[in-house]
Amino acid sequence: MIEEKFYTFSDFTRNINNSLTPCEEDYLEMIYRIHLQTNLPIRVNDLANKLNVKPPSVTKMIKKLSNKNIISFERYKHILLLDKGIELGEFLINRHNTIEKFLKLLNANINLTYETEKIEHTLSNETLNKINVLVNFFENNENILKFFHDFSRNY
Repeated sequence: MIEEKFYTFSDFTRNINNSLTPCEEDYLEMIYRIHLQTNLPIRVNDLANKLNVKPPSVTKMIKKLSNKNIISFERYKHILLLDKGIELGEFLINRHNTIEKFLKLLNANINLTYETEKIEHTLSNETLNKINVLVNFFENNENILKFFHDFSRNY
């Protein structure tokens, strides 16, 4: 019998195959969201306002993202997404939307953004793909989704 190894939550999350921290992901996701909305270069203050943080915090984080070749930034200039940043940003938005849709399917609409944020940073790509399959299945089979919702009202 193979013994399963247990770790603390932070050890588990540290072992997820990802080159970005959850905080870096949040910044990149918001940079990408702003990019999609405006398609214009992004200013530090724009990002600070969207994330409800101070501009010095943004500057510190964008230096980290710049060192990872995800964005381009020069002091007192705009934040520009590089190809890698666009690719990762698209993944992060899709991941967020998949988790949010999943929670909506469950009728778990209380604190939806909060719950989505907690979950999205801790899932493996394999689990995310399985959730995406389930979401797509229910979206394409509304009659089964109705049965599920009827069933879940009793719990």
